[in-house]
Amino acid sequence: MLDNVDKSLLPIKAHYFFFNAATGPIVPFLPTIAKQLGFSSSLVGTIYTVLPISGLVAKPLFGGLADKFNLPKTFFLLFQVLLIISLFSIHFIPQPDASTNVTFTCQGDLFLEVRSKEGFSTDVLNSIITNKETINNPTCQLSCKASKRAYEELCPWNSKYCVTNGSNILPNETFDLKATINMFKDLPVDEHFTTLKISNLTFSNGITHVPACKKLLQTSCLATCHHPALNELLRESDNYNEHTTPSSHQFHLFLWAATASWVCMAVIVSIADSICFNLLGNERRSDYGKQRMWGSIGFGIFGIAAGYLVDVFSEGQFQKDYTCIFFIMLIFMILDLMVSSTLRKKNPECSDEPSMLKELLTVAKEPNVWIFAWWCIGAGMCTGVVWNFLFWHTENLATISQTKWLKTLQGLLTGIQCFLAELPFNFLSGTILKKLGHINVMSLVLLIYSIRFMAYSVITNPWLFLPLEIFHGPSFGLCWPTMVSYGDKVTPPGTQATIQGLIGAIFEGIGASSGTLLCGWIMDVYGGVITFRVFSVGALVWLSIFWLMQLILRKLYTSQRCHNHLVSYANPDDAILMTISQELQTY
Repeated sequence: MLDNVDKSLLPIKAHYFFFNAATGPIVPFLPTIAKQLGFSSSLVGTIYTVLPISGLVAKPLFGGLADKFNLPKTFFLLFQVLLIISLFSIHFIPQPDASTNVTFTCQGDLFLEVRSKEGFSTDVLNSIITNKETINNPTCQLSCKASKRAYEELCPWNSKYCVTNGSNILPNETFDLKATINMFKDLPVDEHFTTLKISNLTFSNGITHVPACKKLLQTSCLATCHHPALNELLRESDNYNEHTTPSSHQFHLFLWAATASWVCMAVIVSIADSICFNLLGNERRSDYGKQRMWGSIGFGIFGIAAGYLVDVFSEGQFQKDYTCIFFIMLIFMILDLMVSSTLRKKNPECSDEPSMLKELLTVAKEPNVWIFAWWCIGAGMCTGVVWNFLFWHTENLATISQTKWLKTLQGLLTGIQCFLAELPFNFLSGTILKKLGHINVMSLVLLIYSIRFMAYSVITNPWLFLPLEIFHGPSFGLCWPTMVSYGDKVTPPGTQATIQGLIGAIFEGIGASSGTLLCGWIMDVYGGVITFRVFSVGALVWLSIFWLMQLILRKLYTSQRCHNHLVSYANPDDAILMTISQELQTY
């Protein structure tokens, strides 16, 4: 059996496996990592609007440079190193601290009173209560409004406040303290009000004092706490000051690291596919799917494993610890570098390509191409929602008891999408397309997305999403082969390369990016349930317009119906590979 294995293709198979084993544990979790850093859904939507566009610009730019200077392997290895640096740097982005206005109350003991008109969530209160032993007395930085009464009480604690009298206190004067919170004090059960007991105060000159007031003292303070559990409590309080804005350094660090990673991944994928086709040659181009399949296997296996490992290493912690997935990435990217260094391209084959401008003008004259572009945008918008906000929605739905194994759930979702949905439907796509036709399959994709989004909005237990992910097959699993093969067949001869480039630009650069931006904004304002219902209805509306345009086109070209609606079918590998067969069949 091993004698039949083409050893020259083993390195490219290994690359696909190692590369996807490295990126699979991280890429699906990036939106939830951003959520844990305190970013709003609209901010994440903005980030994931930029990422696909950056990748689309990088592919032709760096791919062209690699070809121009005949250095594809050098670029290939260089961008793998840059990917390791950019992805690993995300692990070191600091968690932002929450700040809010609280009441500094001292009557005997000293407390910080925190209030919420809308009420603190049960999950946040229970998280602090159940994790007392691991919180270990965190600190909060206080900047409090000065007053004569405050300085009278502070004077015995620190002599620097004894020289001040009421006549020379400025209107906006404050005094700064570092308070150590005693988390072993039970929280009040009132969901609209809670107190944090202060065990000691540290002044700016280093003096530490155990507070005890003789008379009642109350003043307003801006509190900035240095622990995830308290941060969540403060974020739900009145007058919470959101620090994680587009101008914050955490946002910029994440944006630039994610963008650099996306550019690197786009270039690596593009050059890897080029090397793979070169190794296969024209006579074996249909075997591309058999090489690329190893990437799906690596992505699925380690996507599942990553979710479980994150939960295991986060045991007893308030927030999820993603450290393990960054080291998984590091190990497999090093293995990928070692394997990729052994790749050897064959001599490049010469080909005469028509000018891109001429191709674009030819393609633009085809009305069915414009209708096809409309479908690509709609399918891309739906896909962007699943890629970037499905895990976000599961985190919003999860109760405190479900968060313990939440990452395992998300890993299982990735595994089902990969093994039980995408792979089977990729291999069955040729048969399905031949039986139903491209237009009907395109309609089916949007219809399944609509059903899927409505189900997401109705289900309240995120674990019930597991059987629902089978629908990932007839939605995204059919989407890509249908998109590539139809684009290859309906365009005039000699323009296939251009239309395939346009497909990627339309699907990701317009569809996925705009869908992500819109989804992030709606989710930020109205929540996940309304968001998925909006996209469910939107997919149906998009499908209706798609069919309306098809009917209009048929009426306009009745006399040429057979000519304009001929399309050929191929096996799934050929569909994914942009097969060059021109045999025509009706759909």
